Amino acid sequence: MIEPESTAADARAREEATDPTRSIVLQAPAGSGKTTVLTARFMRLLASVDEPEEILAVTFTRKAAAAMRARIVEALGENPPASARARSWDLANNPGRLRIQTIDSFNYWLASQLPVTAKAGGTLNVEERPQELYTRAARATLVEGEKDPQIAADVELLFERLDNRWNTVEELLAQMLQSRAHWLRHVMCDPAALRARMTASLGELIAAALARIRRSAGSSISLTSRSARSTQALSSATSCAVIPFPRSGRSRVMRATRSRTS
Repeated sequence: MIEPESTAADARAREEATDPTRSIVLQAPAGSGKTTVLTARFMRLLASVDEPEEILAVTFTRKAAAAMRARIVEALGENPPASARARSWDLANNPGRLRIQTIDSFNYWLASQLPVTAKAGGTLNVEERPQELYTRAARATLVEGEKDPQIAADVELLFERLDNRWNTVEELLAQMLQSRAHWLRHVMCDPAALRARMTASLGELIAAALARIRRSAGSSISLTSRSARSTQALSSATSCAVIPFPRSGRSRVMRATRSRTS
């Protein structure tokens, strides 16, 4: 038999968990009503936002996302929001405005909003076997690292300690990328410094693109002071992480060949 005190404590905990002004961690056994509590929290959040897309619910699986969406649509039909604004959204008949996504889907959307960072202008795909991407990124880092005065000495020391074995260094860097969740937060802990690096990288990309246009157009196009100021303003106003890649496949192959044979 459940004690009245336990029932009251459970009800109080559920009520507090739906309070949108509080950050909560909800832990409970399977079948105890976690989804019901999260649905109630979502419903209360709808009364405090200007648009339903401002609320994001992230799950691990598509099945869980579909179940959460069905619960919320059902709740909207049974208990329409008290807010006139929320009722005007008619979410029960327009569930597409509910942002209930898997973590992969959310990352896909995020990358689509940052085309420079994603290095893609077209359709993106979630890579199920990213090892080749890690290897390519590691190789690009080593190639570009030789040209970067800030890290060239570190790259040289790394090769020296590993007997100049290109494959070993590349493999170790690829493994680091695969486990980046463990160390990335210690590297990118200063938001201001990170923003400055990203802005500088974007400025270099813009300058390089303008230089290519000038070369392709010949003397008919010149970079005026006005366009230079616009470039500077754009790079200052935009924050975007940019990872340098080799400028040509030839330089990458030459560097890899020299290191492997030495």
